[in-house]
Amino acid sequence: MSSQPYVSLATEPALQLAVDALALPVVPSGALEGEGLELDRAAGGLLREVLGSGEHRGHLGELLPLPARGGIAARRLLLYGLGAPEELDGQRLRSAHQAMIREAQERGYRRLAVVRMAPLRAEDLEAVVEGCVLGVFDAGSHRTGARPTPLEGLSLAGFGQGREDEVRRAEQLARATNRAREWQNLPAAEMTPADLASIGHEIARRHDLEVETLGPSELEASGYGLLLGVGAGSPHPPCLLRLRHRTDAGSNRHLALVGKGITFDTGGLSIKTAQGMRGQKKDMSGAAAVLAAMEVIAAWRLPLEVTGLVAAAENVISGTSIHPGDVINSAAGMSVEVVSTDAEGRLVLADALIMAIRHGATHLVDVATLTGSAVQSLGHAITLATANDDGLWTLTRRAAERAGERVWRMPLCADYRPLLRSPIADLKNAFYGEAEAITAALFLSSFVEGRPWVHLDIAGSAWNDNPELTAVPRGPLGTGTRLLVRLAELMAAVDR
Repeated sequence: MSSQPYVSLATEPALQLAVDALALPVVPSGALEGEGLELDRAAGGLLREVLGSGEHRGHLGELLPLPARGGIAARRLLLYGLGAPEELDGQRLRSAHQAMIREAQERGYRRLAVVRMAPLRAEDLEAVVEGCVLGVFDAGSHRTGARPTPLEGLSLAGFGQGREDEVRRAEQLARATNRAREWQNLPAAEMTPADLASIGHEIARRHDLEVETLGPSELEASGYGLLLGVGAGSPHPPCLLRLRHRTDAGSNRHLALVGKGITFDTGGLSIKTAQGMRGQKKDMSGAAAVLAAMEVIAAWRLPLEVTGLVAAAENVISGTSIHPGDVINSAAGMSVEVVSTDAEGRLVLADALIMAIRHGATHLVDVATLTGSAVQSLGHAITLATANDDGLWTLTRRAAERAGERVWRMPLCADYRPLLRSPIADLKNAFYGEAEAITAALFLSSFVEGRPWVHLDIAGSAWNDNPELTAVPRGPLGTGTRLLVRLAELMAAVDR
């Protein structure tokens, strides 16, 4: 696991912190106030000189190291840009701190202090902690050469005292997100369906959770034909993992978090292009988010019944792969014509949703790298969402804001439902040509039995492979991890 800093609230003034660097946030206006003015006076006007000359313009991700002067105990000052304050939402705030920490580690800084200066507010504490801890993630886990210097300690100056619990929780959320990113980043040979199940059982062992894994024989006995069909071509058998966090709090709600765990996706016989396959190890990103979130939910002992489910399979080609035109049955008894084996995610999710309902879930949220349409519509900075219930959607949106993740709700328009009609079965699994993300969600809605449900399509937002999109970190993002925890926290609070 990537090296993580120990985060603490500074008790001394920023001037007295003997760290490798004081990290100072800057906005385009270059305004200095409070701690900034005091540090500028101690440095003989250096900050005002640099900002006034335009050497640092405060753009998001812009960094400039300076020598510390005067009575400043730190070795360096590190100016980092936050961008325009009116554009500084929770996601950009975390991204700015990720970029700053990566640069600090590249420069060999081991001990760092973030100083609260305008426009950072005291209430931004959690976002700052999460962004900084997210910044220590190292995607080069298999590199044998030089690696960034790991950050050993992070102090926060000017955010007030007595907020240790907020710091601890924010650090736990960011660590969980980094774990999801590490799982996303593993090669498919090191992340099989059995490996996902093993991670789930280890989480259950650490937190005394109820756990079960259905392998091929159990899946067949219980009728989970959609998941079995998707995994039929792989030497790595599919499985359906279930974790349950129980509570004695008397909650009448039972939240199910369902993650797509396709550990590699060739598209099956509806084969992807070579270029389209290159990043398909990330097709288990929804499962990674659910597993990482379940660990935090259990560690926090949230007073809410929560079940995490992972539908795990490898979608590859062999003589036993399902064919376009095959008809397979869901655990609910509904028959599905497979018009595309590359629309496999909705198949495995459907069976997992059915399992969630069988185990008493009252509210359902699924997380999946599901459609190219989500990438085309919203890119890598926003998650596409659909929902059949305004109440659950409102809580999900609030959870996303608290987590610093952007979600945008698309209409679950019934006009498109006829596009999923099959002449041979109850449904077909895909319609390509228009409204792809919506028709995929409509397919899933056929399996929720009217329960409140939110679908999060993270096909774009789980991973940024666009080098020109500099405001979003490159590589795996662990999207959904913090959102799911915050949603469970909000639902638990509603019941109290």
